[in-house]
Amino acid sequence: MGFNSGFKGLIPFCSPKYEDGEWKSRTNRELEELNKGENIVKWIKGQRIIWLGHLERMEEDRMPRNIFTQELEGTKRRGRSRKGWREVERDLQVLGVIRWRELVIDRDKRRDIFRQAKAHSGL
Repeated sequence: MGFNSGFKGLIPFCSPKYEDGEWKSRTNRELEELNKGENIVKWIKGQRIIWLGHLERMEEDRMPRNIFTQELEGTKRRGRSRKGWREVERDLQVLGVIRWRELVIDRDKRRDIFRQAKAHSGL
């Protein structure tokens, strides 16, 4: 499977399946089997690194860039905090990526990081 092809038909694979008269969610293992052994969690983490590079290259006035760079104001919601971009930064630290803001702008280097993320067992 090529770098840009992604999971072809990912939506039908991720969609629930109708079995024995009821709808059931697919497990990560089932998704992995459907995608010929490629780990969907690692693939998604790699895609998040690619999106991070896209955000870094974006013009300052674009809304996704503003949302990414701004500190949110207001009160914190109760319960566990949602996973955000800090988790991607931690993944990059696990990979040993230093100065990620410089590296993710370069598409070739970002692809290398993507491949490392897919191959790394600790992510």
